[in-house]
Amino acid sequence: MRAITRIVSAAAAAALAVTLTACSSSDEKTPDDAKATGQATASEKPADDADKGSSGGLTAENFHEVLAASIADGTSYRMSMSTSSDAGAASTIEGEVVITDAGPAMSMTTNDAGVDMTIIMVDDAYYMNMGEMTQGKFVKIDLNDPSNPLGSSVGSLKDLTDPSKSLEMFKDSVKSVEKVGEEDVDGTSATHYVVTLDSSAVSDSLAGIDPSAQPSLPAEFVYDFWVDDENRPVKMTSETMGTTSDIRYYDWNDSSISVTAPSADQISELDFSELLGGATTEG
Repeated sequence: MRAITRIVSAAAAAALAVTLTACSSSDEKTPDDAKATGQATASEKPADDADKGSSGGLTAENFHEVLAASIADGTSYRMSMSTSSDAGAASTIEGEVVITDAGPAMSMTTNDAGVDMTIIMVDDAYYMNMGEMTQGKFVKIDLNDPSNPLGSSVGSLKDLTDPSKSLEMFKDSVKSVEKVGEEDVDGTSATHYVVTLDSSAVSDSLAGIDPSAQPSLPAEFVYDFWVDDENRPVKMTSETMGTTSDIRYYDWNDSSISVTAPSADQISELDFSELLGGATTEG
């Protein structure tokens, strides 16, 4: 079972990483709007949204406010993430994210330690397709269910992906922001910053995750952060405790991006408790 919980915990941590900068500026949420269709698609942004935070540079004082304004409701993008460690471990993520009044919806494919997984989070539900382990279909987990079998191993996935919580982490914990200069990132003109974060906030945000999936962080977390001319994230890199990560954000507001829940015939009859029970002999 430990092997399964490590994989799922890592996926939850990845979902959190995706939402750290993909956050809504709205304090009001209307989940029923998204639940009506089982699909999340970014709505057209108001014309003045693109200009918010675009003048001046990022500082420790305005980092939270500017990101909140530049990545507003009705935003969509694609992302890729790769990590590697000195010990030889490696993982990759490719995903699409849509941010609506109901919060972020995500569709991701991951490879962690050679295990492929497809993850969809939409309408307060978390779907995982782990290949043969889930009969080639998706196991559905209701994030509002207090008896969620993931509770003991990864805590509340709904809380982990709550955009307001992610924003609060940046609001309270950015210690310094230093501008490096203008650079080209994958064909996009971007401004490069070095951001120093109080890493105790990261530990607090990951408090519900299985400790075996959490990194041992130093007192400060330093990462390189690139934004485009609208202060939207383009790239983020870090190197911590022997692990390097590289996240790219692209195709902002591409109309083809949407996140849809799996159809009924794609849902496995297995529940996650059975999946964990069948893995008790694994590392």
